[in-house]
Amino acid sequence: MNRNLKIFCLGSLGLLLSGCIASERDMGTLKLQLKELNDTLAVMQVNQAELATKMEELNQNLAVSNENLSQLDAQIFNLSTKLDDIDAAVKSAKGPEGEAEKKVLLPSDIFNEAKNHLNKQAYDMAVSGFKLYIEKYPEGENVEQAYIYLGDAYFAQEQAKPAAIAYATALQKFPESKIVPTARLKYARSIIPLGKTEEAKRYLNSVVQDFGTSPEARLAKEELAQL
Repeated sequence: MNRNLKIFCLGSLGLLLSGCIASERDMGTLKLQLKELNDTLAVMQVNQAELATKMEELNQNLAVSNENLSQLDAQIFNLSTKLDDIDAAVKSAKGPEGEAEKKVLLPSDIFNEAKNHLNKQAYDMAVSGFKLYIEKYPEGENVEQAYIYLGDAYFAQEQAKPAAIAYATALQKFPESKIVPTARLKYARSIIPLGKTEEAKRYLNSVVQDFGTSPEARLAKEELAQL
């Protein structure tokens, strides 16, 4: 074989071998790409499953939200109905000129209502009424009598101590009042259950001495005879 033929054969063999090496390299690259593609598909499938789960949770949350909105609508409707009722009640209480009618309680109204409760033996209501009158109208024309009636309401409930305090307050605040004989007599009665018999006798005697012609003096003598 001549020299040129040898060179040709060697060149052809080199090309063949290089072609084989190139094909193997391409196959390796292709396999790597296929592996990467499969990995990517696997990740996509996992992500798709997670997305489906999240979509299901979102649908459930939307259903709950819709139910809550329905309940809120019902509450708003009920509130609106109540507001309409209140508005109607206010309008019905208005006078012909659209002004809301207001009942102004006079001091005498409070006193007389408390006195009515006392007469009806509604003693708790009487106590509340007289205390309200005394608090709001400490200079009222009936305040002296309010202290006496307050003591009466307490004493009727066998609450001797607050009764005694009411009578004593009347005596302290109004020492020159016409209610003094009554206040002394009733104060004496109220402290007897508290074990203050001697003090009660002194007050009863003072009624007899200072107001001898009064009805209270006659009652004081009767009670002194029993002590």
